[in-house]
Amino acid sequence: MPAHAPKATPQLPSFGINRPRPVSMRSLDYRRAPDRADVIDRVRGEFVEMRGFSPTVEQAARLFDLPRDECGRILGGLVQEGFLRRTADGRYRLPA
Repeated sequence: MPAHAPKATPQLPSFGINRPRPVSMRSLDYRRAPDRADVIDRVRGEFVEMRGFSPTVEQAARLFDLPRDECGRILGGLVQEGFLRRTADGRYRLPA
């Protein structure tokens, strides 16, 4: 009989739950170049889904995984059409 038998570590039941994965905003098929209309629709959807969302261009570019200048053009276009407004401190939000 061995003097020191290794202790068994208890296994917790998984209940079919997968291991957590990092959250990603990439919902488009990036194997192909996304259509500009797809990207604009995605940006619109995020503003509608997250009421009170008011990012700067830099924050939005990181969130949407876009180059800063392209993100700025998209947000600027949404301001021109009245979907968004730009605050005095450079944030973008839905009109009140």
